[in-house]
Amino acid sequence: MKKVLIPLVLIFLLAACNLAASGVKETKTETSATVTAVKNVAADVSVNLADATADNDKVSVSVTDEGNVQITNKTDGQLTVALSGSIDGTVIVKSSYDMTLVMNGVKISASTLPAMQLKGDVTYTFYLPEGSSSILSDSSDNTKKGAVTSDGSVVIDGSGSLTLNVYKKHGFKLDGGLTVNGGTVVINGDSKAEGNMVSADLWFVMNDGNLTINANGSVYASESKGIKVNGTEGYDGHSGHVEINGGTVTITSVGKAITAGWKASEDATTTDTSDDPDPSVYINGGTVKIKTTGTPYEVSDDESLSPEGIEGKDSVVINGGAIDIDSTDDSINAGKLVQFNGGVVYAKASMNDCIDSNGTIEINGGLVVALCLTGGAEQAIDCDNDSNFTYTGGTFVGLGGGNNIPSGSATSAYSITCGSTSYKGGDQIALLDSDGKVVAGFIVPSDFNSGSCLIIGSQEIAGSKTYTLAKGTFKGAVTVNGLVQSCTSFTTSSTLGTYTTSTYSQSSGYTGMNLGGQGGFPGGDFPGGQFPGGDFNPTNMPEPPEGFDPANMPEPPQGGFPQGGFTPGRF
Repeated sequence: MKKVLIPLVLIFLLAACNLAASGVKETKTETSATVTAVKNVAADVSVNLADATADNDKVSVSVTDEGNVQITNKTDGQLTVALSGSIDGTVIVKSSYDMTLVMNGVKISASTLPAMQLKGDVTYTFYLPEGSSSILSDSSDNTKKGAVTSDGSVVIDGSGSLTLNVYKKHGFKLDGGLTVNGGTVVINGDSKAEGNMVSADLWFVMNDGNLTINANGSVYASESKGIKVNGTEGYDGHSGHVEINGGTVTITSVGKAITAGWKASEDATTTDTSDDPDPSVYINGGTVKIKTTGTPYEVSDDESLSPEGIEGKDSVVINGGAIDIDSTDDSINAGKLVQFNGGVVYAKASMNDCIDSNGTIEINGGLVVALCLTGGAEQAIDCDNDSNFTYTGGTFVGLGGGNNIPSGSATSAYSITCGSTSYKGGDQIALLDSDGKVVAGFIVPSDFNSGSCLIIGSQEIAGSKTYTLAKGTFKGAVTVNGLVQSCTSFTTSSTLGTYTTSTYSQSSGYTGMNLGGQGGFPGGDFPGGQFPGGDFNPTNMPEPPEGFDPANMPEPPQGGFPQGGFTPGRF
């Protein structure tokens, strides 16, 4: 696939008591072309839904036996149709060419079909005029798969508002993609809705505007997701991805909030990989606010719930923007790569790992805070093996029951990890240089319950220097997501550890699981996602049986353990 250079949209001056700016590494990532927003439109024809009439013959308007209104493009080209009025039924639009639908306060309440059915593999643009408010609703008797369905793609533009009320299954169910360029869009899922509020086969792209999704469906084994891009083989172009470039996306969901969900092992229908989609999430700008509410469970492949914040079956790449995630399952999860190049990320997970990659994690820039609120065995930063974690720039903090520590060969920035004490909400922690100056600081949020492993990475940490990690009290602290940007002083109450930066990663105490080889256990996770009970602690193991002699163990298998086996002394 073609790769383009993405300019960084956000560079942060991260200061802890007069710290210097953190650098940001410029990287290549895959993205879609930005769609130019429509500023104004002039209608070619106006249709009143209430009486099913048009003001000229560029379209035909008819009423079906079921009382639905059907609008057909009779021209040989693109058309702009202004819609007004209300209808209890479905609006069916047919066109062989791209069409813009100007939504002038339209009210559509459907019964056995979607509120709108958009026929034809073309792009339909919903233009929302300034001051307008349109409402589309299906019902629990909808026999189709979405409240709005389309054979092609949908673009939303303008400055008015559009509300989609979903009662049966999906909200937008699109064979193409969904692009939001403007307007205020609200998608409300009923508690009995059994689908995704956005289900698109090709892409989801957010360029501007405000999108709020309430995915409230809580039917067992069919809990609602926020945005899902399904992916499909054979599309001539970049597809299968989620891309956020601007605007504001706010999602509350029982299931996953955002997922690029195509998985080759399950969804591929051919052995040719050249036309496979890219199941990745790219965030280049804008504001993203996510909260998932479901309780994770897994009985079988068809009976499970993983309320993750952002999932990319391939990658999650964050180049900019402000991202706030409060999830019950992983806050960020990727099959191959999680990469931070810029932006501000604040992620909290209450029942699982926070940032989890079954491949690699790279922090090259930006500001990242990752928290596992309940501690236990769950890791704030988890990529199975320290060698899979690379740190080159930016500032980050991870706090949970453990962390992988940056040991990838490309690591070029310093981090310090302390797993020899316990942390709780309200703790104030500082990393001090040999002169007592605060190099980095973090105030643990009040909703953090417990954790035993803290990692801090900062470009203010220099090589061949000695640092002290301490708890105490800041005076005059200014913080961003708990990270101290400036302060007037810090008073130490207890010392947690002293570290000399002879290598890029320094640590003490138990830091977390370090499984052999990239990917760790088959599938990338310990079976079931965590140790039974979620409370594994290598310092609290049972006593060996009476008479046990560790010197009298059987020989290892001929040839040694498999490549990437375990590291004695560090599980």
